[in-house]
Amino acid sequence: MIKVLFVCLGNICRSPMAQFVFKQMAEDRGLSGYFEIDSAGTESYNEIHHAGIHYGTREILKEKNVPFEEHYSRRIRTNDYEYYDYIIAMDDSNIEDIQSLTGLDTEHKIYRLLDFTSHPRNIKDPWYTGNFEECYEDIVEGCSAFLDFLKKS
Repeated sequence: MIKVLFVCLGNICRSPMAQFVFKQMAEDRGLSGYFEIDSAGTESYNEIHHAGIHYGTREILKEKNVPFEEHYSRRIRTNDYEYYDYIIAMDDSNIEDIQSLTGLDTEHKIYRLLDFTSHPRNIKDPWYTGNFEECYEDIVEGCSAFLDFLKKS
């Protein structure tokens, strides 16, 4: 079983979107039994306030027919580095925050989601941009490329 943790800042927009998009892609390709998939954030504010998935993320997932379930924000923990095989961040800042908690990535587990594509880049946070469509398109591109990478390895 391949254990994947998607990580963004607050764990209410990008990382849960990636969690459910990737889960659906794996299911569509008949690979769901090979993965354990979850998400977390680098900040604890939303966890403290028991925040669920942002309404913009909910709406885009509904619009794109991506099934999702209730998910409450949680902060990444030190032991997540040992537990997960891949820790997939949405941007460079997330990677810095993850490594400040877990230490250097000596096992080469931490990547940006779009590092697996032909055009590596950060995924903009729709909390700030308001553009959930662009975020969704980037996440679909990244999840597809990540799944292809995993199939090859």
